[in-house]
Amino acid sequence: MSKLKFLSVFFLSLVLPTLVVAQTGSSSAELFKQGTQLYLAKDYTKAREVFAQALDKDPYNATTLTNLALAEFQLGKKPLSIGLLRKALASDPELSTAKAGLKFALSQMQVKEVPHQIETYESLRASLLQPVPLSAYLILSALSLFAAGWILLSYGGRRRKAVEEEKSMPGFPIIGTLLSLAFVIFTGLLALKVYDSTVLRGTIIDEKVSLQTAPGDNQVAILDLYGGMEVIAHETQGDWVQVTYPGSLTGWIKKSALLMTR
Repeated sequence: MSKLKFLSVFFLSLVLPTLVVAQTGSSSAELFKQGTQLYLAKDYTKAREVFAQALDKDPYNATTLTNLALAEFQLGKKPLSIGLLRKALASDPELSTAKAGLKFALSQMQVKEVPHQIETYESLRASLLQPVPLSAYLILSALSLFAAGWILLSYGGRRRKAVEEEKSMPGFPIIGTLLSLAFVIFTGLLALKVYDSTVLRGTIIDEKVSLQTAPGDNQVAILDLYGGMEVIAHETQGDWVQVTYPGSLTGWIKKSALLMTR
């Protein structure tokens, strides 16, 4: 399937269910509707402008962020579209259209990563933290705690009764033990999810940018980063921001080359 055909089908699957919502008459919804019509008419420049206006009124709307990303992609701004899609998923990790769009956009980048060490935390984040919303781990932790507590308390009651009546002891509740282990795992993932939400991340939106040893022009470059790559942001100093490419080096880049996604 060609890129244009994929994006057209993908966009329609995203926007058609939301056109009914746009009839409510709210300003952001009306702008969303206008942007959708412009996009379908292949007027991507105006669609981008209108989606950006809608985003000003509702900055964390994941669907609007996704649509704006698609318009930017059509206009050749692939790194920016990737950043916007990551920002959409930060607002709504379960938005399947943003997930599909991000996967597709990343596949179109010529340089997807630079040499770096594979970090256990980043692998865990990609597989278990990013795809799952915080509420899911909270619910799973609560349910596993309730179920394990119920089974273990029931076992304790049966054991005490068996001792009093001098009967054989009941079998050990393996399921209760497994549920207790599940509670520990889900609670650990919940804690990591909370921690991860405090880490500031951004996406490189320039085609290529040099990571420098210090802020300012004409400093020593230590690594080249490419559009679409995700970095961890630290302190800022004027027009410069210190970032770390996970598993690699820390240095400084211009803030204009970075879109903060969270």
